[in-house]
Amino acid sequence: MKAFQLLGLKQEPVIREIDEPEAGAGQVVIRIGGAGACHSDLHLIHDFEPGLMPWEFPMTLGHENAGWVDQIGAGVSGVEVGQPVAVFGAWGCGHCSRCQVSMENYCEVPGMAAGGGLGHQGGMASKMLI
Repeated sequence: MKAFQLLGLKQEPVIREIDEPEAGAGQVVIRIGGAGACHSDLHLIHDFEPGLMPWEFPMTLGHENAGWVDQIGAGVSGVEVGQPVAVFGAWGCGHCSRCQVSMENYCEVPGMAAGGGLGHQGGMASKMLI
C-alpha cells in the first residue's frame, strides 16, 4: 500500500510503498477513510532537529484519523469489522494515574505518550495499525 512517510526530521515527506499492517494480539487495523494534516505535521517536517524526538523513521504521518475496523486481533473486544471509528491522537499505557484521568498525552510510562503519526505509524496510508 502507499503511505505518506517522513524519512527523518527536517526532511520533506515522500509517498512510499509499504507492507499492509496485520492485527496482532490486542491490536486493530483500521481502513482509513480520512486523515487530517495539521501544524504538528509541519513542526515534525520543518522545526524539530534530528535526534530531538525519540522516534524511529520512516514514520507514516497522520494523527487525525477516521475509518472503519478492517481486522481485529486476539483479545480485542468492543469493536467489530466494518464499524466506523475515529482514532484518538495520544496513546498511553491506559493504566497509570494520568491515563486513568484521560491525560494519555502525559502518560507516566517512558515512550508511551505518543500516537499514530506522532511516534507510531499514522493514518496517511490505506490502513493503520492501532
